[in-house]
Amino acid sequence: MLVTIIYNTDFRVQADTLKADILQEWPDCRVNKMGVKHSLSGAKYQIQLDGNILYRGDTTTDSTTIINSIKERL
Repeated sequence: MLVTIIYNTDFRVQADTLKADILQEWPDCRVNKMGVKHSLSGAKYQIQLDGNILYRGDTTTDSTTIINSIKERL
């Protein structure tokens, strides 16, 4: 499983926390992070699971919400 976190550099701490929480839940998961200075097609925070968008917005969301979204798709 591959989770990609694309985030505005203002959200670095939240992206680091999310990565740690995902790896705690699934130690064998691959997590890529990519910080961008501006938005990505209008969004500042985007989470993908194997290339499919789980979350996309101008603000972050909590790790529990993302982890539950991943579980729903497994």
